[in-house]
Amino acid sequence: MMAKIPQGFETRAERRSWYSRADAESLLDWLEDNGHRFVGMDVAQKQDDGNWTLLSDGLDLTRQTENFEAVRMGRVFLAEYDGDGRMFEPVWQDRAR
Repeated sequence: MMAKIPQGFETRAERRSWYSRADAESLLDWLEDNGHRFVGMDVAQKQDDGNWTLLSDGLDLTRQTENFEAVRMGRVFLAEYDGDGRMFEPVWQDRAR
């Protein structure tokens, strides 16, 4: 079954499906509460000119079999990579855009 991003999150996305740390954490809660398999997260930095740069330090959990641990690792990733102008894109299995 394809899982769509919850309706309230779509309006808070800075850019399509990129979120602030707080919204990305809330999305992780939603994933965990609804049993969706979290598989990773990308991080981007907003530049002074308004452009975005995708950082190479993404989180790939496609081989992680325990979803609880994957979500925990996602929270650690958010804490480590949070900063001014940073946005996050959580990725889960069977995500529909």
